[in-house]
Amino acid sequence: QDQIDNRMNAHHLLILFLFTTTIPASTVSISTAFLTNTLKNIMGATISTTQWYFHGKKHFTKTGYEKHIKSYKEPVQMDPAIGTGEDGSDGVDMTGKVIVVTGANSGIGKEMTTYAAAKGANVYMFCRSKDRAEAARDDIVQKTNSKTVNIILCDVSEKKSVEKAVTELQAKESKVDCLVCNAGGLFNDRRENSEGMEVTFASHFLYGSYLLPLLLKPQLDKPESDSRVVLVSSGGMLTTSFPGWDVATNASKEKYDGTFAYAYAKRGQVLLAEQWSQKSTSPFSNVAVVSAHPGWSGTTGVDDAFGDNKKYLEPMRTPWQGAEGIAWLMHAPTSKITPGAFYLDRSATKKHIAGPFMSEGGYTKNKPAEVDDMMKKLKETAGI
Repeated sequence: QDQIDNRMNAHHLLILFLFTTTIPASTVSISTAFLTNTLKNIMGATISTTQWYFHGKKHFTKTGYEKHIKSYKEPVQMDPAIGTGEDGSDGVDMTGKVIVVTGANSGIGKEMTTYAAAKGANVYMFCRSKDRAEAARDDIVQKTNSKTVNIILCDVSEKKSVEKAVTELQAKESKVDCLVCNAGGLFNDRRENSEGMEVTFASHFLYGSYLLPLLLKPQLDKPESDSRVVLVSSGGMLTTSFPGWDVATNASKEKYDGTFAYAYAKRGQVLLAEQWSQKSTSPFSNVAVVSAHPGWSGTTGVDDAFGDNKKYLEPMRTPWQGAEGIAWLMHAPTSKITPGAFYLDRSATKKHIAGPFMSEGGYTKNKPAEVDDMMKKLKETAGI
């Protein structure tokens, strides 16, 4: 809100300047067009942010989750560590499935890993920190008695680390039934990887969601497979479209805003899932690709990013309540999954709410040419 207020003050000065300064006739049309576009952007940002908040209070909170699960057609369990056949189980059996979860040592990533382990899957935790990964694995094994929880060290903000992790996995597994691209954080300060690239963009989007699935294509894209890729996005992307490449990557290194960087990467994931679900633009033949949203969940990542301001997101979901709908995407038959959709709590949900009365509107939408340019830049930058 402070950013919106600051922008409004700047544009008030612009309006004052335009009405008190003699402007050459040749530039009037340009100034008018610029002013009109600027005001449209201010209104679009204000409306989309306001509607995101009210939409979120209804659907992204614990209250929203409790309402949504009442419409589930299949059982739901209240704890991820409940195994197949145990009291309270949803009856799912993932024995023989190979599941890869990035960012698996904490938050919703750990919850999904726990669930897959409890259901008998062969789970691979892609984690940056060896110590945190081992502590998380020990906890998961203690809760589930699983003997098939594996760790592969991987920093998804680094291209070489992703390539190395994939090589290690490919030496062990000939198939992957589900890849959950979950790793990444929301940082208030600008951080760079070893290539000088902004970390939020690199981890959430470029390497963590684009490069990784492509490198695992031999394991994912099997004939007659039922495999899927789940890109864990965020409802925060409802406030924006995907901007120009230099803005999305924060190439100028100026005026960094971690919330915007995060929202841009998350909108990019949703667009990527759409592109990879169309026959004309998908690199896959037999892989369902979707994006998903965990709602407003109480995780350490949220604590670090929002601090005391997280009170505005209350009542927040537990980590499992945020993860449960995504865990369903890990095992549900692909015939029940809509490729390219944006999921919340087992259901495809809205990707745009910036119009009147929560309609789609146009402020957060990208033109086809903009999406084409994004895909081109991803390929070039990732070195595919």
